Amino acid sequence: MKIKDIKIFNIQAGWKPWSFLKIETNTKFIGWSETSDTFGNQNGYAGILKDYKNVLIGEDPREINKLIWKLETKTKSNPGSLVQRVIAGIENALWDLNGRYYNIPVYQMFGGKLRDEIKVYWSHCGTTRIRNAKEAKKPEIKNLKDLNKFGKEVIKSGVKVLKTNIGILDKNKNFIYMPGHKYEFKNPSLVMSDKIFEGIDFWIRNLQKSVNNKVSIALDLNFNFKPVDLKKICKKLSKYNLKWLEIDVNNENSLLVVKDSTNIPIVSCETLSNESSYKTFFDKSAVDYASIDTAWIGFGVSKKVADLANLYNINITTHNYNGYLGTFINAHLATVVQNFFIGEIDFDEPPGIEKIFSHKPIIKNGYLKVEDRPGWGCEIIEKNLSKFY
Repeated sequence: MKIKDIKIFNIQAGWKPWSFLKIETNTKFIGWSETSDTFGNQNGYAGILKDYKNVLIGEDPREINKLIWKLETKTKSNPGSLVQRVIAGIENALWDLNGRYYNIPVYQMFGGKLRDEIKVYWSHCGTTRIRNAKEAKKPEIKNLKDLNKFGKEVIKSGVKVLKTNIGILDKNKNFIYMPGHKYEFKNPSLVMSDKIFEGIDFWIRNLQKSVNNKVSIALDLNFNFKPVDLKKICKKLSKYNLKWLEIDVNNENSLLVVKDSTNIPIVSCETLSNESSYKTFFDKSAVDYASIDTAWIGFGVSKKVADLANLYNINITTHNYNGYLGTFINAHLATVVQNFFIGEIDFDEPPGIEKIFSHKPIIKNGYLKVEDRPGWGCEIIEKNLSKFY
């Protein structure tokens, strides 16, 4: 069996740019991965794949270690970022292909399941209803009355944990505050105003009321603040017994300053690309939970990072801004590592995406069933991808 071609399919799923990678062979066996980049670098991703895929054409897809070594050697001078995400996409598609070939789930190739279902949380909870309600075809949150109605929906979903972003309910215009991420250029110094400081407190207080304290709340602060303000936020929010604060900071010492200032657990590291970069955070005890994105760094590296975290007595969460296939891939990681804590799911989906996948993940009472189908356990309906170009 030889690799015949590697293809990329870039789509726009509502407000989410998604990419799917397909490996074809000279046999009936194929492999898929979902390999999205949340910053919309789809053309860059496709360009890198075009440059490097010839390294693998004609090779045996069953020799995964050899193929990844060849790619890593080829890209030694350009590690991380989009290059790592291309390698991750190829690797994950290879695992899917091999699972189909041997007629076993990917988790079986990593020693089998430790759990039949995994705990998940509702991500971007509430804030999607502020920023993307129209695209999601969901009721918009405009005021506290809308928020209270939404809280009842969250409770009914059965999830026990939600994660929200910074939603600001303003009498002039509601908005999501993300100056350090990708949506706006208004505050490059990342200095927090009193309005935002009080707005964060207002949002968390009323979101907690809306779910009647029946659902634990985590807050994602992204790259939006520097340590001096992060410490203020931690102190302000300590009264709400948050499940965790998610903070993206590229410097482990800066994050440690924040972590040492609060009793709220800290989640971080989702944008890191290899074991050594995670290790710098682990060595400093800068995180309580390490976030891993299998689509961004690949299943093999993800497993290594999780096992490394376990040596430091750190549990992991799975980061997921993807569709159903990305969710299934994360589930395979969650079931083969000892130190899994919880996984990310967007319950507010772009309309129509179910047409892309063979089936939806089965989620009940906040737990996702781990599939026992070959490979990742999810088929991509290739003919339907064009509907989202």
